[in-house]
Amino acid sequence: QLSDQRGAASAVVASSQAVGIVVGVGVIVLLSLGVVTGYLVLAGFLLVGGMAAAFLLPDPPAPRASAVARTRRSLGERLAAFSDRDFAWLLGGRLVVNIGNALGTGLLLFFLLYGLHRDAAGAEDDLLLLIVVYTVFVVAASIFAGAISDRSGHHVALTVAAAIVQGVAALLIAALPAFETTLAAAALLGIGYGAYMSVGLALATDLLPFPDDSARDLGIVNVSAALGQLLGPVLGAGLVALVGGFWLLFVVGGALSIVGGLMTFAIGKRRGPSTP
Repeated sequence: QLSDQRGAASAVVASSQAVGIVVGVGVIVLLSLGVVTGYLVLAGFLLVGGMAAAFLLPDPPAPRASAVARTRRSLGERLAAFSDRDFAWLLGGRLVVNIGNALGTGLLLFFLLYGLHRDAAGAEDDLLLLIVVYTVFVVAASIFAGAISDRSGHHVALTVAAAIVQGVAALLIAALPAFETTLAAAALLGIGYGAYMSVGLALATDLLPFPDDSARDLGIVNVSAALGQLLGPVLGAGLVALVGGFWLLFVVGGALSIVGGLMTFAIGKRRGPSTP
């Protein structure tokens, strides 16, 4: 429905996730909520937001051709999207870049406490400041990069450049571990990740392999990003334990961000959005 504004639409998706992080962390920190109370409050946000979306957003009827009942398909047919070369490279790149992002952001509180030796109260305030700075630049970069991608159509080049910026941010912390450096890196990380997620999602809509299964395949695209965010902190904890410090965490995060971005170059010539 927005074939010429997919970058802008993707920017809204990327920005909403970043803003949600700030709201969630801000509520927990400013209200000094405990673990149980904090999760209950977040669950309430999910319930209210989910119900509002379900009841208020329009739900146009499916085209008549899509309403025809399908025959039962095998597991191989359901996973056929993975056999598409370009789509598989896209998923791999998003997974790797999101692992890199999670390595750079998931353990920031522990980095402030044990890497920069901030006191507990100060570390929480510093974390909130870092998240706010990160989010502001995620939102700004998402909107700006999405608009540029819509005008230029250079999705691959912008996606790679954004991932490299994210990688440089993580390497900057590894090279100069100080709070001021981390604050500057948070801005760079936000620029890189915001641009990557908005332009990358627009690129994904170009590469959906099966028009009749676009919802399923977009779900796979989202899972690749979410899986990276889940795996990152686990890998990060192991890296910190391995060397007894945080430098390897940020080096690996930076390297994975750059490698994941470069994987996008393996995608073939850009195709138009899949339509029935």
